[in-house]
Amino acid sequence: MNRAARLALLAATALACGCGEPQAPAPARRVILITCDTLRADRLGAYGYGRPTTPNLDAFAGQAVLFELAYTSAPVTDPALSSLMTGRLPDEIGVAGGNRLFMPASVETLAELASAAGLPTGAVVSNWVLRRPEPAYGDVGLPQGFDHYDDRMTEPELNRDFAAERDAPDTTDAAIAWLSARRDRGEDRFLFWVHYQDPHGPYTPPEPIAQRFASPPGDEPPLALSTTVYGQGAIPSYQALGGERRPGVYRDRYDAEVAYIDEHVGRLLDWLREQQWWDDSLIVFTADHGEALGEHDSWFCHGENAYAEAVRVPLIVRFPRMAAADAVANAATSAATAGRRAELVGHIDLFPTVVEALGLPARAARGRSLFQSWPGSRLLVQTLSEPGRPCRWHGLTDGRWRLVTHEGSPSQLFDLAADPREEHDLAAARPEIVAEMERTFAELLRSAERVAPLSERTVSPEEEARLKSMGYAGGDDQDC
Repeated sequence: MNRAARLALLAATALACGCGEPQAPAPARRVILITCDTLRADRLGAYGYGRPTTPNLDAFAGQAVLFELAYTSAPVTDPALSSLMTGRLPDEIGVAGGNRLFMPASVETLAELASAAGLPTGAVVSNWVLRRPEPAYGDVGLPQGFDHYDDRMTEPELNRDFAAERDAPDTTDAAIAWLSARRDRGEDRFLFWVHYQDPHGPYTPPEPIAQRFASPPGDEPPLALSTTVYGQGAIPSYQALGGERRPGVYRDRYDAEVAYIDEHVGRLLDWLREQQWWDDSLIVFTADHGEALGEHDSWFCHGENAYAEAVRVPLIVRFPRMAAADAVANAATSAATAGRRAELVGHIDLFPTVVEALGLPARAARGRSLFQSWPGSRLLVQTLSEPGRPCRWHGLTDGRWRLVTHEGSPSQLFDLAADPREEHDLAAARPEIVAEMERTFAELLRSAERVAPLSERTVSPEEEARLKSMGYAGGDDQDC
């Protein structure tokens, strides 16, 4: 690269970051990865939401880098987080079939890399589908590589008392307990992951928070209650809040759940600051996927399609040793401009980012490190269900255009600049863009490295029945 090209790249990087001239990556003493279940990006104040749902995360965003256009790899928990932990697409690691499949032991995860390098690895999870598999399954799934994998869940969910969860206060307490033990032992280098279950439905925030977000009834007609766990045209059976059928009440309670998680994520972030584990850590906040709140006639559900509301996620990253001057400048600047990067990014980019931050041995991955800004085009893929099934969906995103495909149906094309809610299909008007995106996607598929075949390790029939009754089966058996 000649000098002029290097200068142009540096200028583009600085503009994208909104945080001064780019700095060389600084090594991290530790990585703290915070993930939240079922959280839409547009429900955070830092992403433009008008209600005061996330004051703590908004403050964190003011001292970090907010990625304006970030996507998961799947609108279902286990495939999404498996992709995040490996830098691979769900098809490549054998888990495109949803929550009923375990990622095979042959797939190398971030935790395995960190553990092999001698770093302590810990996880605290709070969603039933992330529990450790029975020993008979072997070393499979997301627990691979974690020395400590805390999946204690004792709180029964409303409507699904056979499946427990852990609420936000207990999740933060468990996270701080593991982190405190590292501090007391003088272990200040580690990889830690905590996953919060809220705001996954049913939406049951503490009543004081629910009342704070309750709004006057609107004129929106009530919805029917579905006889199934799916939300097309009706409230999913597992989401029912007694006899309540007004959609506005459900949206308000979703917002209250977001505020609940924000309170307790804020408590964890405050603890990290108090330990002076702030400037030399890589701290990441994101969600596994989003949630439909009525868009495309999908109500209070996910894992049923690949539209934006289900696959666009928040992504806020505090890089190690961000300059103090930058942090002050970011805090003093409006939320519209402080520490924001506009390039298209995805969960697959977190694997190379963490590898670089901890100085781990480099590994091939689908994504690219967020320590650098990457001007130019790319195509990100979101997948639902396994190849050949009628519920197979893809979302293809290049940042400007988004192509949504559903097995057996015509592709839909959306202009994200003019239509971020994906309401106006332009496929018939712009066939050349559809053709180009489909061609690029075909090339991407040809280049895919199948690290593991479609997993044959599935949950037991009893567990699969529970998954289906919980709306967790990820489109595996719904009527398409």
